[in-house]
Order: sequence, then structure tokens, then C-alpha cells
Amino acid sequence: MHTTTRLAALAAVAGFAALGLAACSSGAAPAADTASAITTVDPSALRTAGTLSVCTTNLGSPPNISTDESGTLVGSEIDLAKAVAGRLGLTPDFVTVDFSALIPSLQAKQCDVIMASLYIKPEREEVVDFVPYLTSATGVAVKQGSYAGITGLDDSLCGKKVMVTVGTTAQSLAEEQSATCTGAGEKPLDISTNNQATVGFQQVVSGQLDAYLDAAELIGYYEKQGTAGIEMVGEPTDPITIGAATLKDDTALHDGIQKAFDDMVSTGDYTSILSSWGQESLAYAGSN
Repeated sequence: MHTTTRLAALAAVAGFAALGLAACSSGAAPAADTASAITTVDPSALRTAGTLSVCTTNLGSPPNISTDESGTLVGSEIDLAKAVAGRLGLTPDFVTVDFSALIPSLQAKQCDVIMASLYIKPEREEVVDFVPYLTSATGVAVKQGSYAGITGLDDSLCGKKVMVTVGTTAQSLAEEQSATCTGAGEKPLDISTNNQATVGFQQVVSGQLDAYLDAAELIGYYEKQGTAGIEMVGEPTDPITIGAATLKDDTALHDGIQKAFDDMVSTGDYTSILSSWGQESLAYAGSN
């Protein structure tokens, strides 16, 4: 299917207008303007006074999170985190960890908040509180022009070699699909894991894998760039909300982040940030 049609499919599944996924920002966003504070957080609620320590992860997941040519973290979630920090009168400090280590790092108080494409799920809500700020869905990437019989996240994956990022929803969905396959007497998915989407794409293109599963907006971004040699097949599934996670007993910080987000929405800065990354249609519905 043509790229434009595939991106429109993502919008239909997620309940949004058609996506424009090309990132317009090319360099690091400016540091948070602490003079724009609209609320404050008691220093006792922070790992370091005057600083908002943000757990993030560099999985090469544009337009949400990636690094520019100088190695600086960039992306819509990085810009949102800086805007939140500024409204709290704090300086952002990004702590990069593996995706699977995000919540353990927060629990170990290596950071104050997680802003790293962390989906809001019931099991996660048992240990952290969320401030919703973005949406996502899951997609299936195959070699461009070579579907290998794959039609999406369905029975066509039975017996296929697929890769996912460890600890993600894509991994859970792949494992669920594998169980569905074996339950129907079909071969299970041959699932491998990695922490870099680009590695998955390379192995798909080289024929080592049949498919790579990840966030549909990430796959759509690389597909639109036209340089990875992949395309999304089938319709994105399981739309879900992304949120900023804080510890359960950190009510002051959670409430401060919520106030900061509400202010970003009311001033139009939230829409402006998403627009700069081509993500207007991934705006959290509660922000409207």
C-alpha cells in the first residue's frame, strides 16, 4: 500500500485525522525557560533541588525520541518534557536508560518522572501515577515490496521470524499472537528482541527477519523518510495513551506536572510542539 494510504490507516485506527509524521525540528530544542513557571514543586519532592530529572530512553524512536547528529536528545517528548520543567521553574535533566529499566529506575529514584513513550496500562498504574499527554498504536513493518504473506498483526505471522523491542507493548502483542497461533495448531512466532528499531529494520531488509513490530508512528516515520527500506503492512492496532509517570507517593510532583500540561494546552504550546514534529493528530484526546 502507498505510504500516504498507510499513514491514513493509522489515523483511522487511532481515531484521529490523517497523520503527518515528518519531523520538522532538526536540532535540539531550547532549554526550558524557568522564568515561565506557573506553579512550583517542593524541593523535597525532587531528586535534586531546582532540577526535573526525566527518565527517557534512546531507542531511535523518532519523532518521539531520538538523537540529532551531535548526539543530543530531540523529539516531541523531549520538547514536552522541557516545557513541563519550565512551567515548574525547574531545569530538565535527562537520564537515558533501557526501556525495560524505566519504571525500576524511577522506583530507585534515579529520576523524578518518566517521559519515554510509556503506555498507560493497568499493571503499570498499580505502581505509578500517570499524566496522559500523547497517543500511540502498534504496527508491523516488512521489507518494502516483499510482504512474505504478512497482512498485519494477525495469523499471517504464525511461524514467522519477528523482532520487537524488549519490554514494549509490541512484545506483549507478539507473544499473545504466538499463543493464538499455537492454540489454532499453527507454528508459534519466532520472536527475538532488540533495543534499536533501526537494527530490526536492517534485519527485515536483509531477510534475517520477516517483520518488525513497534509503535506505528515510529514505523510510519521511517516509511515516510524512504531510507529504511521498510513499509507498514495491515492496519495499526491497539491504540493506547502515553503518559508521564511518577511514583505513587509523589502526589505533589504529579499534580504539578498536570498543572503544567494543562497550561501548555491552554496557551497553545502543546499544539505547537506536536505540530513541529508532525504529530498534531496524536494529541491526547483529553487535551481538546
